[in-house]
Formats: sequence, C-alpha cells, structure tokens
Amino acid sequence: MDPKRRPPVKSTYTDASVQTFLFPSDDKKTEKQEPLRSLMFDKDKGDVLHLEDESGRVELASDADVGDDTKNANSLDPNKVATGVVAAVVGKVDSGTGVMHVHSIHFAGPPPVEKGSTKEGLRGASINDEEKNDPILLLVSGLGCGSDSPTDAETGASLSLRREMLLDYLTDPQLGDGSSICRVVVAGGGITAAVDTAEDKENTKKASSNNATKKSGKYDSTANVTFSLRELDVYITEILSAGIPVDYIPGWNDPTNANWPQRPLHSCLLPNSVGFVDLFRRSTNPYESDCSGVKVLGSDGLNVADLRRFLPKKCDGDDEVNDEGAEVKVSPSSSIDALHQTLNISHMAPTGPDSLPTFPSSETDPFVMTSRPAVYFIGNCDEFEARLVGEKGETIDTAADDDATRLVCVPSFSSTGEVVLVNLRTLECDVVSFNDVSP
Repeated sequence: MDPKRRPPVKSTYTDASVQTFLFPSDDKKTEKQEPLRSLMFDKDKGDVLHLEDESGRVELASDADVGDDTKNANSLDPNKVATGVVAAVVGKVDSGTGVMHVHSIHFAGPPPVEKGSTKEGLRGASINDEEKNDPILLLVSGLGCGSDSPTDAETGASLSLRREMLLDYLTDPQLGDGSSICRVVVAGGGITAAVDTAEDKENTKKASSNNATKKSGKYDSTANVTFSLRELDVYITEILSAGIPVDYIPGWNDPTNANWPQRPLHSCLLPNSVGFVDLFRRSTNPYESDCSGVKVLGSDGLNVADLRRFLPKKCDGDDEVNDEGAEVKVSPSSSIDALHQTLNISHMAPTGPDSLPTFPSSETDPFVMTSRPAVYFIGNCDEFEARLVGEKGETIDTAADDDATRLVCVPSFSSTGEVVLVNLRTLECDVVSFNDVSP
C-alpha cells in the first residue's frame, strides 16, 4: 500500500445545498410523509462530502476529480453513500488544500452468521413428500384498518373486503393452506392516519365556540384513531383465533413514540389480541425474531424510504445535462437497492438522527447488525421486490449455502392487495394478490 494513502474508518457526511425532511411539518398533518425526492450530488453547486468522527472531519474528493480515470470497482461515488454510513477510505491527503483524494472506499459488508443458528438444520432437513409443509412466513403491511384505500374510489375495490379475503385465506382450509403458515408479521401501516379535513376543522371550531368538548365531536381525529385501533384489534383477534401466531410492528401512524427504535403498542390499545399470550407479540420497530429457527429482521420501511432520497439515480433518457444547464431528472433508488445497501453496510438506519429521528445512544448503536438474518424485509413499499444475496453481499439466483439472505420489499396491502409468502427452508418467495375487481 502506498504509504501516503491511509484507510481511516469513519462515517460519511454530505453537506448538500438542499436538505429535505421525510416527516410532515406542523402545517401538513394530513400527509403521512412528504413525497420522496432526491437530488444528484453536484460539486459545482457547493455539495461537499466529508469523512468525520469525534476528532474532526476531512473533505473527500474522488480520483476522477483530479484527472485519474483509472477504473476502480471501489471508487468513490457520492450518489451511493448517505450521511452516517461507516466506511474505510483509502486515499491521499493534499497537503495544500487538506482535501483527501479517495482511491477506494470499502464498507463493512454483510454481518456474519450467528454461531449456533439452527437455520442449517432447517434448510438441510428432508421433507416428507406427503406432508410438504415447509414453514411459511406471511408478511403483510399497510392493512389500513379504519378506512378504505384512497385508490378504492377510482378502482371500485373495497379495502375492507380485501382484508376479509385475506382472513378467509388464513382461516379457511378450503381457500388457502393456512396450516403451513408458521407466523404472520404485520410490518407497519396497521391503521390509517388521523386526517383532519377542512370540514372536520370547521365542525371542531364550531363545537369549540359553543363550549362543547372536542372529544365528543364527531369529527375529532382522536376518535378516528380509536376506531382504527378497535378494528385492528378485532381483525388480529380473528387471525389468532385460528391458532396462527401474529407479530405486530408499529408504524408512523401508530400511537407510540416517533423516534426509532419505536416501542411496542401498549397492551391496553389491543385488549382482545393480548389475551392470546402465546400467539400474539407486540414487537418493536425495527423487528427481530426467530421463526422456526430462522432469523428474521425487518421494519415498517421508514428507514429505507429515508435512505432512498440520498441514493438518487438518473431517469431514463436523461443521461446528459442540456446546454442550458437544466437539472438532470432524477428519482430515488429502488427500495430493494436501498435495502441491499443497508445489508452491505451492516446498519439498518444510517441516516439517523440526521433525517430519521432516533434516540441518542452513547455506548452502543442499536441499529448495527451483529449477526446475519436469513430473511430481511421492509414494509409499505409501492411494489413487491425480492432479491437473494450471497455471503459477500453479491446477488445470487439460488440459496446454495446457509449464508444466503432473502431481501423482501413487502407492498402496501391497502394499495396493492398483496401479501408475501416466504418459505423459511428454501427462502423462496411468492406473492398472493387479493382483488375484488374483475380485470
């Protein structure tokens, strides 16, 4: 190694000219979150990439900025890193400017498989041809209890009817194979957001002027949350009554703390479900569990949605900037690419607390992956995406070894009517769609 090049291990920090925030401001309470938007890193506009730790920071520049066109698979690309990503950087510091010219950047890579894991025994077990009951994990997000989907008015579909179809699939042996489902995980979005429309605010204002209590008002948003939780509790109870374990992960709309990691919902909010002590679990967000000897890790998807804004990509047909200097049209990276990135850096929420609110921790980072999951998922995505990742973080076709990880982007049920089935022995994925509208 060149003695002038040094590989410090620190975290990256992007000083961009435009900063956006994922969560709604006080005057936008009707929105769940701001639409995802991102900008390409532009050095000419003053964007700067730093490498920093508790001792200070140093500005980074890629070798391409100084005329080094040598191809390098590990070269620095500012559009592929986000604030908070821990990396080892190899480069040379310019004594005149103090800028570090980066030759290569290296990430931690996927975490190792936990010792003593029973995944190997499950994956290698022989299955009776007559039974064919591999353990199946059902992943669903965005149930949206409390109201219909916004798209239902356009399509004529009914979200409540689709939820009933899912319930019949789980509980009726003639409609589905619920006996092979070892667990149902609700990955956020269980209830809808409390929306105060203009009519609601006007009625609340009139009630207040007449010395009436807001809580007794028909249009009180608190009553909407209460109704949504009651409907969610009844729905989960019906699944539990069929003997199917359910894990509930809170999301952005749930009545719990906003900062990550989010605490489980209080037992008084789901009084009927908590009666099934051995079947129902109120989980944290992020979520970690051992399902039939297989480690499962996931979240409601807010961490990846925030990370996507810092990993932009050019839209099709916009590879070049026009002569007038107009901005290149960009879009956030796909959910599966951002999820894959978090596995490669062994950190679930690298953007916290800069743009994702997280609790401060002085001793340990609760979002660092210490062991490798077999199934790694996020919820509330626009569409279903899946990818199988090998031991070194590369994409593979089949799970030939026990170090493979299945990445899953679970679509929002309220928007798509889809759930994901994961075979915990083979790590294969299937999508089941529930739609009451004829094509």
